[in-house]
Amino acid sequence: MIGIIGALSVEVEGLLTKMKIADINTIGGMVFYTGEIADKKAVVARCGVGKVNAAMCAQAMIVSFPVTAIINLGAAGAIDNTLNIGDVVVATDLVHHDVNAGSFGYLPGQVPGMDALPFPADERIAKSALSAYSATFAGEAKVHHGRIATGDQFIEDADVKQHISEEFAALCVEMEGAAIAQVCYLNRIPFAAIRAISDKADGSAQANFDEFVAQAAENSAKVVEVMLGEMS
Repeated sequence: MIGIIGALSVEVEGLLTKMKIADINTIGGMVFYTGEIADKKAVVARCGVGKVNAAMCAQAMIVSFPVTAIINLGAAGAIDNTLNIGDVVVATDLVHHDVNAGSFGYLPGQVPGMDALPFPADERIAKSALSAYSATFAGEAKVHHGRIATGDQFIEDADVKQHISEEFAALCVEMEGAAIAQVCYLNRIPFAAIRAISDKADGSAQANFDEFVAQAAENSAKVVEVMLGEMS
């Protein structure tokens, strides 16, 4: 069974329209839909915004359902200025950009007590995602493979954006992925993150986000359906 997590309703609604829903469960106030997508068993949930919600959802999914992998999808703000709205980022790895325990000898982004920095994404699932995006949106949007940075902030300040770029070499920024990656790392569950760029993480972020997040979510849903259809 493949687990799929999105933060916003709009990020999971497209998938639910493609799902043959067999059961619905509420755990910790979060709703988990189980059934089939592209003839593959799946569980889909909306975690809500932020790292605590994301981690809670991922752990509940792992404990309550027989998931063999988790995919986190949704929107993100571009940190790399070569990315444009509509482009897609498939994660190589993920890092917490708002974690800093340097006074205790840890590197920026490293969670104290954790040996992983950054948290790796599963190469096999990432390859499947890259292939699915190329096949589904050939010529319409560029697909990038690189680091995603996560923090409990909606980034729209140029100085903060520059800091994340210089410190972490991230392609884009969002608010859930690294938390889910950390939970999956601890539970030894393969993980992948897919982000469609909805804004430029600058002063125009709010206007861009409202305009493009629905399209970004729809594109992600299409690609996940293709991925599941191809996965063994």
